[in-house]
Amino acid sequence: MKLSPLPLVLLMGLLAAPTLQAEEPPHRHVNVSGTGEASVIPDRARVRLGVTQLSPDLAAAESQVNTVVRTFLTEARALGLRDENVNTTGVSINPEYVWEEKDRSNRLVGYRVSRDIDVLVLDLNRLGDVVMGATKAGVNQVQPPQLESSKAKEIQQQALVKATQDAQVRAKIVADTLGVRVGAVHSISASESGPQPPMPKMMMMRSDAGGGGNQDMGINAGEIRYSATVNAEFELDLP
Repeated sequence: MKLSPLPLVLLMGLLAAPTLQAEEPPHRHVNVSGTGEASVIPDRARVRLGVTQLSPDLAAAESQVNTVVRTFLTEARALGLRDENVNTTGVSINPEYVWEEKDRSNRLVGYRVSRDIDVLVLDLNRLGDVVMGATKAGVNQVQPPQLESSKAKEIQQQALVKATQDAQVRAKIVADTLGVRVGAVHSISASESGPQPPMPKMMMMRSDAGGGGNQDMGINAGEIRYSATVNAEFELDLP
């Protein structure tokens, strides 16, 4: 029996016939952002002190600056500061000039000798004593202390947990409003900021009670704040 070939039109129609596939369900999701914040009372501080002296005699300027540094180191040890928490840098020497209009030239007036002292104060109750001891020793530059916490990592993690929980709550509010359920997390990202330490208020004031350096100087540490943000995408499931 001889088979006849399929007509060309029919063959082309079979090749062009679409393949039936199961349609994927629509993708339902919600994007939310959560924020969290945690705070802690600082328990230590970093203080940068400076000693600077200008003199026509370079050797005299160096001697005066070094004397102040040695005096402060003695004072620091008396306050209970360990040597490893007090860092003194090398000497910086810069000549200083004034412009003489009459001669149209610079005239050397002396040499400025400077040294920095970085102090880590582990007992925040002694911060005022350290600053007052420094000025007593002859330190003539004091920068605002930078407050820190030994629990910084733990507090930052607390802020991140709060931000994650906030994102979950926001997703549930949206889902409940739409009459659906919150499903699995599809994607998530997190960012942290901080710390945001307060600038300790340092104001000279009299203290009849003699309560120590912090009270005499009016130092109030405040709190250090940490914050975090979580961006999450949740699947939404039909009830």
